[in-house]
Amino acid sequence: MENHFSGLTLDTTEPLVCPFQRSNASEKSSSSPVPSSSHSPTETETSQTPLHSSSSHTDYGGQSACPVFTQEVDPLLIKTSLDDRIAYLTDFLGFTSRDSDLISKIAPSVHDAIPAMVDGMYAKLFEFDITKKVFMTRNQGFDGPLPQTLEELSLDSAQIIFRKVFMKAWARRVLTADYSNGKTWAYMDKVGIMHTGASPFKHQRTMGIAPLNVPYRDIALMLGWIQTVLHSAILQIPEDKCPMSEKIEAVAAISKVLWIQNDLFSRHYIGD
Repeated sequence: MENHFSGLTLDTTEPLVCPFQRSNASEKSSSSPVPSSSHSPTETETSQTPLHSSSSHTDYGGQSACPVFTQEVDPLLIKTSLDDRIAYLTDFLGFTSRDSDLISKIAPSVHDAIPAMVDGMYAKLFEFDITKKVFMTRNQGFDGPLPQTLEELSLDSAQIIFRKVFMKAWARRVLTADYSNGKTWAYMDKVGIMHTGASPFKHQRTMGIAPLNVPYRDIALMLGWIQTVLHSAILQIPEDKCPMSEKIEAVAAISKVLWIQNDLFSRHYIGD
């Protein structure tokens, strides 16, 4: 082993640099970086989120720069405080008022795709017994008849029609919500809680209404399926209504929202 590595030498004259540091010809000729004389706020610093970052995480086109400072995030606080968790999530993903504005712009063009998306989603859930059998249990707020066997459960069953109403409402809210308002994120957090078998709504607990109990595995898969459908709907918007550059931005914006919703599901399953 010693003979194998005997010919190797360590060059200690090369300066150590941050792996994310931008490099150019002038930097290569100097062993010490030149500090910036001024700091310009990033897009995140002008967003509606309380966290501010000096990193270049919103610059996807060029080389990444080494962060000016590393933010401190309390892992216990983001478990208990929804506001702090949303601040962390939106800052990490770079979700800003620009994203919110783009979603609002494309919403009227994508709105008509919601009914077909919801119908397709339930058709997908019916392709597998483990996702279909969830609807054999009475959902909160539904007092109609239930089928006795899985074979009797159809896409026209009363409870499925009932569930589609709520799913359409959620999809419309994703497209039209005011993302600067904490109530939007509180609503999405309650959507997450209500699928775990625990009810976030006091009136449901008082009335003894059983909440949904859906495995997180299937929640995550369904969000991925929804993301694909929404991406396709956005990219098919006519150019005269929305140029391709903005459609690409809108695809990124809706992805950020769905990943935040995904986190607001998973936090109630895995407790992280």
